[in-house]
Amino acid sequence: MSTGHIVSGEPINLENLTDNLQDDSTYALVKTSDMEVIRMYLPHGKCIEEHSVEGEMSIHCLKGDIFFNIDGQGMELTEDDWLYLEKEQSYSYSVKSDTILLVTILFNNK
Repeated sequence: MSTGHIVSGEPINLENLTDNLQDDSTYALVKTSDMEVIRMYLPHGKCIEEHSVEGEMSIHCLKGDIFFNIDGQGMELTEDDWLYLEKEQSYSYSVKSDTILLVTILFNNK
């Protein structure tokens, strides 16, 4: 069963998905037992300390500029860049300009 704010087969525009969203907000598009898809708005200056996620993760930068530190290696993501992280891979980030990310997390439930 899916939880989230969209229905299977319903198209949405990720750029214009701003109604009723506040600064520094996340919007769960879909969450199932196998995956979660989140649209994140991150304001300039936002930082997150090193942590990890239980599943494999893809991060698509739709807009903005964000600096990731992954296993001690720094990398910058800007508009249209995409990043893959393995299951439980540690990362941190700092936001260089207002940023919108599309984050997909895959869970291995086997």
